[in-house]
Amino acid sequence: MMQGTERLTRRALVASAVLAPFAALAAQIDTAPGTLAALSVADAEGRKVPVPAAGRATIVNFWATWCPPCRAEMPLLQSLPDFYGDKLSLQLVNFKERLATVQKYVREAGWAPGQPLLLDPMGEGAAAWGVKQFPTTVGFDARGRARWRVRGEYDWTSPEAARLVESLWS
Repeated sequence: MMQGTERLTRRALVASAVLAPFAALAAQIDTAPGTLAALSVADAEGRKVPVPAAGRATIVNFWATWCPPCRAEMPLLQSLPDFYGDKLSLQLVNFKERLATVQKYVREAGWAPGQPLLLDPMGEGAAAWGVKQFPTTVGFDARGRARWRVRGEYDWTSPEAARLVESLWS
């Protein structure tokens, strides 16, 4: 039986091979997203969590269980912290769904254990950042400055994605 990380890596590779030709076509990349104010969202226990994570390069993804492109790219996104380690924080913010709906989806989709569930139940965070398309992913440097925004499904295993992610350290 495969261990969690191996299973996640295998899923990401399979998803990457299947989705790569389509994901690049669907995404719109903005390398000058402007200033985005920090948010505070709730985790599954109702505690407030700062978004982006303080003092760390952070990728914030707004997603929903009803969004096929969100579901398709999620294994690829979830593989990034495994690849980059402590250099990168990943925050997956669910848009306007009940906690029970999100928890059921996460169980059925086989998300890696320990991935925190972050919730934007009224859509206030998404509205504040101008999120109108799902998924939307924003990269922040360690100082909390938005460096890029990706609208739509994206191949997070591509060389272009690596350049985006690694730009958060420059």
